[in-house]
This record gives sequence, structure tokens and C-alpha cells, in this order.
Amino acid sequence: MSEITEKKPRPNHLELARRILEHSQEAGLCAGEALSEQGLARTFQVSRTLVRAALKVLLEQQLLSHQPGKGYRLSNLPAEQALHANLPQAEEEQLASSVLRDRMAGRLGSSLSISELMRRYQIGRPAAQKVLTQLSESQVLERGAGQSWLFRPLLNNLAALEDSLQFRLILEPQALLSANFSPDLARLALLRDGMQSLLNHSIETFDIQLFRELDISFHELIAQSCGNHFIRDALLHHQALRRLPNLLPMVSVHRLQEATREHLRIIEQIERGQSEIAADQMRLHLRLSAAQRPQTANRGVPQTGTARPQP
Repeated sequence: MSEITEKKPRPNHLELARRILEHSQEAGLCAGEALSEQGLARTFQVSRTLVRAALKVLLEQQLLSHQPGKGYRLSNLPAEQALHANLPQAEEEQLASSVLRDRMAGRLGSSLSISELMRRYQIGRPAAQKVLTQLSESQVLERGAGQSWLFRPLLNNLAALEDSLQFRLILEPQALLSANFSPDLARLALLRDGMQSLLNHSIETFDIQLFRELDISFHELIAQSCGNHFIRDALLHHQALRRLPNLLPMVSVHRLQEATREHLRIIEQIERGQSEIAADQMRLHLRLSAAQRPQTANRGVPQTGTARPQP
């Protein structure tokens, strides 16, 4: 049986390293430009310790350079399509991804035990425990009775997708209207620039992965800016679910382009301090997204035409 070694980078370090690369690309940074630990910690709302660990991953992959007293600088920024390919993947992350794919595809039931995990994936108990811990930290699994683990609701079917939209339709406009709503205007400007650049691409060259990152980062920023901590935490958990891989139907690239324009209109109203108008436009944005999705009755029937992941 295979075991996970401690030399592999931790999944949260790898995830933040990927997001730092994507953020640098969205900001239009070039080789030689500095990356600030404090600035990155503020942007991603994480500790500087976690930022240092992620920067170490990038340094080991020769994507950064470091000089004592002078900090980190970009030495190379991979092309958009190579962002994820340039970083290693922790062994427990690979196994957790396999478990998640099997659950999404219906090859796993609603519960899982450590013995089933060991048997199915031919791994030892320490490795299985690490996988369960990672999936638990990602809020994919929760403790069940005895030795069982239960899968939490995922966006793995059309009914769940409809529930997701209803949830977001209730809370995201309210987040914009919350007392003390306070967006990071610098991050908002970076997102706006990234979206405007994305819209310069034709349908044939439209970058799907960049759209997905910009889309989720935008909705995460709305949640993080919310003055109500309960709304903020609920929305951030839900956006974490949206970051997981899924097997849901596709929509046309035309819809993704229009969704990007809707994001830009919401950003414009936020920057103007027009929270009520921004909330109205968020409701419209989510309703238009819902209108483009196949109905539950059509489950399993893919849409025709140029297909892209759901916004």
C-alpha cells in the first residue's frame, strides 16, 4: 500500500500558490516585479505564515526569486493555460480529487468509511486519514455515526444547482446591502481590469479557466466585504463549493461573456457607492444565469453548441 510522505507540499499551500499566480496574471505583473507578503495576506485574507509557505512553493518551482532583505520577485509567469500545470500536486490532494470525482460521478454513496477508502484506493490508514482530514477541512465530508463520514451537499446535480442559485439570490444582494459593506477597492479594480481584458478575446480564444477564477473571485470579494459575519461565512463556504470540480452541464460562451459584462456593471455601482443599484443588478445577474441553465427535468441531456462551464 502507498503512503503519503511528509515532503510533499500541503494542499492549502499549493492552492494559495496557484491563486497568487492567477492574481499576478490578472494584475498584469511581469518578470522582475515584487510580491509583498503583507499585500498578498491582505488580498487573500490569510496569515503571512501561509503566504510565506505558498511563496516557498513558487520559489521551488523557479517561478520566483528571493533575496534577503529585498523579498520575492517574479522570475517567470506561465501562460494562462499553463498556470495549474506548473505546480506540483500533493499526494493527498490527488487522492482527495479522486474521491471527489468518484462521488460526483455517482461511484460513491452518501457515506464513506476509512476501511472503504483504504480498500478502494489501495492506501494505508495514515494516508486515508489525511485524505479524510483534507475533505473535512474543505467541508466536503462531515463526521457521521461511528466510523462513517457523510458527504455534504455538492453541486453535482441540477437540483443542487437550482438550490445553489436560490441560496445565492437570497444572500448575495443582501451582502451588498449589509451595514458596513466595505469592499477592497484595489482588488475590485484588479478584477475589473481582468474582466475587461477577458472580453477582448473572441469566442474562439475566450479563456474559460480565467473566466472561472475571475467569476468566483468576484463573488468571494462580495462575501468578504459583507458587514454581516454570518452572511459572509455562509457565502464563502458556498463559493468554496463552487471551486470544486463538477460534472454539471455547460452553457454557451456568449452567456459567459454577458455574465462578465454584468459583473462589470455591478463593480461600477459598487465603486460609485450605489449599493442598492448594485444589489438590484446582482439579482438580475443571478436570475439571468438561472435562465440559461437546463431544467431539472432535462437532467443528463447536454446543451448543444459551444459549451462552457456554468458561471
